[in-house]
Amino acid sequence: MLFKLTTDKIIRRLRWVLLLAILIDGACTLIGQPPDYPRATEENEPIVGFFLERGYVVFAAAGLLYGVGIIFIISVVPRRIGLIILFTLLLAHFWGATSWLAWKFGYSIRADYIFDLCMAVLITMAIGKAKEEA
Repeated sequence: MLFKLTTDKIIRRLRWVLLLAILIDGACTLIGQPPDYPRATEENEPIVGFFLERGYVVFAAAGLLYGVGIIFIISVVPRRIGLIILFTLLLAHFWGATSWLAWKFGYSIRADYIFDLCMAVLITMAIGKAKEEA
């Protein structure tokens, strides 16, 4: 086998939490676009904006490739590097979704706290379940 996939249970479980954060961030990004999308877009990240300007299908296809690629990378690099990449991207996508909820959709800080709590619960459950299985 060319690449050895991780057997680390924590990484294997947290990958699902990361995919959920990526999905929520992507959904918020699409929902938050102006009515004349794709002629006009709202996105601060230039790489995401590049794909977003090309329409829903291109954005979704790029997102799918990104998700699969990131999960693959996290699954083959050494554990510590995988966890660093995983948590960096988890926090980045969590921030992306949170910023849409607060600034674009006008949710209150309490709604943000509920979202924070949900993510913390998912992370804790993933780590706890992985440790139980070890």
